[in-house]
Amino acid sequence: MSVELSHQLHPDEWARRHTNGEVPDHWPYGLDRLARHGVQPVLRPPRRGLVTERVGRAARHRLGGYEWMDALRFNDCDAVLCWDEYSGVPAALRERRKPVVTGVVWLTDEVAPMTARFARWALPRAELVWASSSAMIPRLRSDWGVRRAHHIPLGIDTDFFHVRPGSEPGLVVSAGNDRHRDHGMLVRAVRRVPGARLEIATRLPVDPAVARPGLSEGQIRGLYARASVVAIATTPNVHASGLTVTLEAMASGRPVVIPDTPGLMDYVVGAETGLVYPAGDEDELAKCVQRLLSDSAMAAELGAAGRRKVEREFSTELQAARLAELMLRM
Repeated sequence: MSVELSHQLHPDEWARRHTNGEVPDHWPYGLDRLARHGVQPVLRPPRRGLVTERVGRAARHRLGGYEWMDALRFNDCDAVLCWDEYSGVPAALRERRKPVVTGVVWLTDEVAPMTARFARWALPRAELVWASSSAMIPRLRSDWGVRRAHHIPLGIDTDFFHVRPGSEPGLVVSAGNDRHRDHGMLVRAVRRVPGARLEIATRLPVDPAVARPGLSEGQIRGLYARASVVAIATTPNVHASGLTVTLEAMASGRPVVIPDTPGLMDYVVGAETGLVYPAGDEDELAKCVQRLLSDSAMAAELGAAGRRKVEREFSTELQAARLAELMLRM
């Protein structure tokens, strides 16, 4: 099984960063764990070199943002596994003899026409397509022609993200860079909570007083350790914007506040493993944050329950087992 990663992820660089405690799992997304469940993965480095980089950038810019250069070679493997559609779409179009298995992370009705056109050609050809958000499955079938679409819950490295003491009273933390984040609403909501202060790990435009750009995952782990509450604000979406942050915070034993967007609700049980507010409701977001900051017992209980839920249902080991089970049935 040849494993295709996005162009920014090189296995040697990942291994070095993992050794330094900067990133979770030995392989990105814990895909090395597939070997424990009957699927032998071979991690293939993306192409590098000045010419390749230039051609790859031009192809991504002109042809829907996909990783076309890395899809030109599939040799000694029985199947091709791609984490997301940016490598999965070119692989499904290029490969005729080997089955292609791909995740889909960002594909919604908001994508550019060129991106959508290639996805509609490619995804029905894939042997298996999966998504971490259950809300995306009917959309993959109805909008993109995918016949074999499956929900596989996202997993988190529960050894890397673990409970650590030392939270700071009043500190609210968030993170994320995707287009559905509404950090502005979060800033406004937290300002309404007496005694609260906010830090956001993001590259998106946001109040410089709260922005913490350029943090590694290891540093974000430290941010969770300091947090009293981890809160997320998004605009409506079906791809579960904020999911990774939600699970990382739960694994770190921190209480989470999330919007009730489809897909994200696969992972948090309201008032049991976190607090849930109506998406876009700034008043309710502020009330949820204030409630947790003023009730340390509730915050501790939700944080502990969230950690237990991640251990039971949302680890990278379980993610690998679920993915391997589907692939072995192909």
